[in-house]
Amino acid sequence: MANTHAIVIGGSMAGLCAARVLAKSYDKVTVIDRDAYPAGAHERPGVPQSRHVHALLMRGRLELDRLFPGFEKTMLGHGAIEINFGRDFAALRADGWAERRPNSITTLFASRVLIEATVRELLRRIPNIELIERAEAVGLETVRGAALRVSGVRVNPRDGGAAFTLNGDLIVDATGRTTKIPSWIEAMGLPSPPETVVDSHTGYASRWYKTNPERHPKAWWWKGVWIDPIAVDASTAGVLFPVENNRMIVSLAGIGGNYPPSDEAEFTAKLAQLRSPIIAEEVALAEPMSQVYSYRQMANRWRHYEKWDARLDGFVALGDSSCAFNPVYGQGMTSGALSALMLGECLEQNGINDLEVPRKFFKAQARFQAEPWGLATASDFRVPGTEGRRPMMSRVLDPMLGKMFQVANEDPAIGERIGEVINMMKPPSALFELSLLKLVAKAWSRRLLKGRQQPKEAAAMPPLALGAEG
Repeated sequence: MANTHAIVIGGSMAGLCAARVLAKSYDKVTVIDRDAYPAGAHERPGVPQSRHVHALLMRGRLELDRLFPGFEKTMLGHGAIEINFGRDFAALRADGWAERRPNSITTLFASRVLIEATVRELLRRIPNIELIERAEAVGLETVRGAALRVSGVRVNPRDGGAAFTLNGDLIVDATGRTTKIPSWIEAMGLPSPPETVVDSHTGYASRWYKTNPERHPKAWWWKGVWIDPIAVDASTAGVLFPVENNRMIVSLAGIGGNYPPSDEAEFTAKLAQLRSPIIAEEVALAEPMSQVYSYRQMANRWRHYEKWDARLDGFVALGDSSCAFNPVYGQGMTSGALSALMLGECLEQNGINDLEVPRKFFKAQARFQAEPWGLATASDFRVPGTEGRRPMMSRVLDPMLGKMFQVANEDPAIGERIGEVINMMKPPSALFELSLLKLVAKAWSRRLLKGRQQPKEAAAMPPLALGAEG
């Protein structure tokens, strides 16, 4: 019997996770990427967004350790920081500083390049996986049977070598939100999958700093900072994320087309104009390590392969190639890992010879993608000027969710549930359980009785009295 071969186009996080699950079903798995993989945790051109903050949600932490046993231990060994958001972050919400309160959500904070390098390090230990670097996939080979089937990938080496074709039984698009494969599909005479786009015209600007913990006042208990944007006059969010090796990433996110500056002096000045000077004060004690990086490709884009009229056997797309979310919500890496796991489960249940595997996988993936898509787009539709079709259900439920988020600081159970949903530990439907809605109603009743319909003026800095607490 001939050896079976799966090919993954793109060594993204989703692509690496896909390779891991495919190695259980195929004799050989090949990952093709345009870049040369750096030795260690360093930037590479194919992941420009790696210079910005990345949140590995709690579900992502657990699933990556499931896919790559030893992931968590290796990350901590390389300097990743374990953080409980409720205890370790100073978070300025719309109506004031969130109460410092430990919760059940503990995540790993690290640079994107460390996360990816750790996954690559563990992936290389799997003997039937091959990584081909500095090679660009330029087209798909097909054969005609009962239906059109992808049979291989045409590859151009980027070091000047001769072009070649890799034959494969399953081809996976993991090239990300800028994938070219829909245009290749059109060139075959097939329609592209239908798309839904929701764009709140959000943009990042980020800068890296070297920190000196000895210079921090002892009363500064926080490890990270999160400042929510509010109305038009404060439409810039600010975050400070600690990462390995005594470094921090500071990012500004502008919403509704109010993009943050990329000039270094203007970036520093903008930090001082946020709703709190807390990030500017930390930056003043740190040493800049980089220029200011900008990134604006942040629209939510869902390519609906589950609704695709065409049939192309032997082909699947996952991760951002299928459904890309506004990265400000930190759903990308976790969603990519979960999609890969679904592909593995689909192959285990149906076998690699089932021609219906792509259709079955696309439907299963779409059922999952609908949840983070709903959360991301609901948040974006709160921004004036957001473009895209807003579902009627979102218009009905969004005011309720808005009230829930506003009172999350007043009841630990509400905040805990929101954290579980954001971290994908529970589905969004968990926000609408009757017991939780009753807690939200009580919290709002207390607000009305106290005459707190309008948000209070937020203090400039978070309470420092908690500095001695754990």
